[in-house]
Amino acid sequence: MGRNIFLLCACFFFFAACGMPSPAPEEELTQQQQTIGDLTIAFEGVAVPRINTSQQFVITLTDETGQPRDGADVYIDMTMPAMPMGINRPIAELEGEGRYVAYSAYTMEGDWEMIVVVRLGDDEYRAVFPVVAVE
Repeated sequence: MGRNIFLLCACFFFFAACGMPSPAPEEELTQQQQTIGDLTIAFEGVAVPRINTSQQFVITLTDETGQPRDGADVYIDMTMPAMPMGINRPIAELEGEGRYVAYSAYTMEGDWEMIVVVRLGDDEYRAVFPVVAVE
């Protein structure tokens, strides 16, 4: 009886290990940037993001002299021009030195527009960054 339980447990762990995904290789990041008026908005994310996988987005704000800009309200309006989707607007949290971080996921493969919206005082800035998500 004890031997059967041992074999059953060994088989369970063997098949469980076989079904586990192998670790993904380090994902390549890409950065795009736009200057709007006196503000430069840089957007960083995974170069080839997969759908339904949590993604980290890093937005860096600098002024015309290259100095970091803190104190902004920043969010991303994730839209898919070819297929209207539900509202997905992750809010970016300030980490300091002009660096803001947000998290979300692409819900469908295809062309996306990441519209970074920045509010600094009475001014609003919008930068559009294209991203292609894959399955």
